[in-house]
Amino acid sequence: MIESLKLIAQSPEDLTVMSTLMQDATVKVGDMAWQPDEKLFAFVGNRYRWEKKSWFRRPKGERVRAGLHFVGISSVQLNGIDLNASDTVLELLDMEAHDTGVGTTILLNFAGGGSIRLSCEVVDATLTDLTTPWEAKARPSHKD
Repeated sequence: MIESLKLIAQSPEDLTVMSTLMQDATVKVGDMAWQPDEKLFAFVGNRYRWEKKSWFRRPKGERVRAGLHFVGISSVQLNGIDLNASDTVLELLDMEAHDTGVGTTILLNFAGGGSIRLSCEVVDATLTDLTTPWEAKARPSHKD
């Protein structure tokens, strides 16, 4: 049986845990959506399953299609990301939340310097695996 992941983050600490599971997720710019009337920011991407220890069966690891959405978002700011390049694939490095004194700022940081800044009152995010996993082409590696 394949274990599907579903997590809810309601604090900066929760988001840190979620960030470790989303590290190295690949996301197409066209698979991101900001719905200001619903105060919702969401995307679907290919998450590397860091938590899965199946190195003998799948030595390169596994990926799974996953959805991540943030509720209560009052504004979204992009830095170094072109919304017109919908086929551009971004690699998520990490997610972090910061208390601003009047709310919370969530940063989604991508390889190459791109980032997305979400403004909200509190952290309210849900991560859900959507498909069965498949063998990854390669295990992500990081240079120090």
